[in-house]
Amino acid sequence: MEVLYLDSCNCDWGCPCQFNARPTNGSCFGVGGVHILKGNYGDIELGGLNLLFALSYPKAIHEGHGRASYYVDDHASEDQFEALSRIMTGDAGGGPFEFYSNTLDDYQAPKKARITFSGKGIRSEIISPGIAEARLEPMRNPVDGKIHRAVIELPGGVEANRMDQASLRRGFMDDGYLRFESSGTYGSISKATWSGP
Repeated sequence: MEVLYLDSCNCDWGCPCQFNARPTNGSCFGVGGVHILKGNYGDIELGGLNLLFALSYPKAIHEGHGRASYYVDDHASEDQFEALSRIMTGDAGGGPFEFYSNTLDDYQAPKKARITFSGKGIRSEIISPGIAEARLEPMRNPVDGKIHRAVIELPGGVEANRMDQASLRRGFMDDGYLRFESSGTYGSISKATWSGP
């Protein structure tokens, strides 16, 4: 599937986790969002749907022991919900979700929720009212206030090959299983293509 992928976490801009380095503050947690531009799971069409997920790790992501919550667009049919649940939990294989599934100790089973995704470049946002949100804004030079423009390119990257860098204006997760919030930290938006095995 071809997606817009919004990533955010509590690390400093650039996020050392992108390079398998130590998280800025020792632990890593954040909210991610996906808008499916087009795609399918077998003969089940998935285009136009949104996904929201949250991940929390006590140390670096690759060291594991993480927890996750998964949410699927409430516009999804039952077949679409089942397909997207398999993809998000890594059961379908392929893409970043398979990688994440191998780093988790536990996760909350996918649920349907109202999810809005606004793809506006480095001002993109994903919101599920009362559950979670991640709103991006441009990074600004702390000395003169001018907008920084930066890109991370990772050929063969797990999530995407090219990520436009942003700052997290506001991010939070509070669903009774995971609870955290951040602002002024890492954010990115990318266009990516993910596929199964």
